[in-house]
Amino acid sequence: MRRIFYSACLCGLSIWGASAAQAEKTLVSVGGVTVQGGLDIGGAGFFMPNGNFGAGSYAPNKSKTSYSRTANPTYGEFYGKPILSGRWDFGNGVAIIGRASALGAATLGSGDAQVLSQTSGNPHSIYLEEANIGLTLPVHIGHDSQQLTVLGGRQAFAVDDGFLIGKGTYSAGNRGAWWYAPRFAFSGPGAIKLEGNPVRADIFMLESNSDNDIDEGYDRPKTKFVGFDVSWFANKAGGHGESVYADRAAYVTLTYFHVRDADGSAHYDYSTRADRNGMNVASLSWGGTLLPVKALGISKNFTFYGSFVSEQNSHAGNGYKSVEAYGMFFEPGYRFTMLPWQPQLFYRYTQYSGGKNGKGDVKRSYDNFFLYDGKRYTYGGYWPGEIVGMYLAPLSNLRVQQFDLTATPPIHLLKADDSLKLGVHFYDLSFIHPAGSGLAGVGKHISNEVDFTTEYTLDATTSAALAGGVAFAGPSGKELARTSLPGGYPVPNITNHSGIIEAYFFKHF
Repeated sequence: MRRIFYSACLCGLSIWGASAAQAEKTLVSVGGVTVQGGLDIGGAGFFMPNGNFGAGSYAPNKSKTSYSRTANPTYGEFYGKPILSGRWDFGNGVAIIGRASALGAATLGSGDAQVLSQTSGNPHSIYLEEANIGLTLPVHIGHDSQQLTVLGGRQAFAVDDGFLIGKGTYSAGNRGAWWYAPRFAFSGPGAIKLEGNPVRADIFMLESNSDNDIDEGYDRPKTKFVGFDVSWFANKAGGHGESVYADRAAYVTLTYFHVRDADGSAHYDYSTRADRNGMNVASLSWGGTLLPVKALGISKNFTFYGSFVSEQNSHAGNGYKSVEAYGMFFEPGYRFTMLPWQPQLFYRYTQYSGGKNGKGDVKRSYDNFFLYDGKRYTYGGYWPGEIVGMYLAPLSNLRVQQFDLTATPPIHLLKADDSLKLGVHFYDLSFIHPAGSGLAGVGKHISNEVDFTTEYTLDATTSAALAGGVAFAGPSGKELARTSLPGGYPVPNITNHSGIIEAYFFKHF
């Protein structure tokens, strides 16, 4: 799922190594060989009064034959990630590079607050995260110089802000830390990256790290895919947009991948992740100051982000004969640099397609594949709210209107260059076709939600945040809470409100 603020601290990391802002500690430096080490730690705590509009959260026993209900879920998550990276320089920009990391995580308390909790029972684990090795060297195409990197093995890989490709490992079941979701790595074979300015590109053949034994049946289908992306971008002053997404002042990216193999077992029949095998996925995404209007003096302050994803599959699978689905968002924004606290406002419209009949011949429900919630300034990323969008509503057959206002007061708590950001975030969620999600005879509106956030950044390696919010149920939201209960259990009193209080921290050593 998360975490956008954790992501903001890591946005200076290129896909292959750390930037100067967050350099790891040098352990060995002999001749051309350099070995560096680092450690990430993070933790979060949650209290969800009147969880899921009164439905609460149900924790299954080990055999999943019975459940215990928690009306007001309270839980915590922690993780640690030791990192080891190496580089062997041969001169003239040629080097062998590699990276290895492991990740230990735990969930405490009642487990995540979904109606059927995926991390109850205090799960904890230690698993391999990254393990890769590759070659990087300068190349010359035309009159320009580029950097070519070939990297094989388990690796973090993201296209732009991660709306389509960003997370290769899901955090559920015995893995723990479902909300923080600190795992990212895909398995190999690997990727080839060509970094130039103003054009960069990747060719990739990767697969998700799925394991339903570890994740207790909650994992996404194991998916092997091959594809490419190519981006045109403009740098911010002094930036390196060819390797660092946050350094791009503007960009346009074309992405395509083909699913060459995927788990099509009956476990995924008629689900939003059904029928992946053989699917073709194409995306056009863009962002930054793409539409400068110098005559109005807003060329540097107006931004416009967006993406459109098409999913097509003519091969039958998981109960369907074909797939025709799409996902998209459009996000204009403006920063009022002439006002105190420099408030930033954006409106985001998001739509994930869905069908009128969830079990029709054509699957129209959008599959968000490897969605990662982003590296930009938006709290919560692409999850529509800290309550309903996180714990109850599906990211398919969904229409979201979001208004986001943040401001940075001139307050320094612990040092002269730390920062504090305040935010108000409003979400309006509706189904496109309630019947397609199994809700017959109810209105489309799921909920309205308002969240308040305080984000604190001590430096490039240390951050924390506190958030609180309340959601107001619509007819589909109440019905969704009722129908999500385990079968055979009495329906508790479904009400109009649900709340949340959450806090988390991140530190890189």
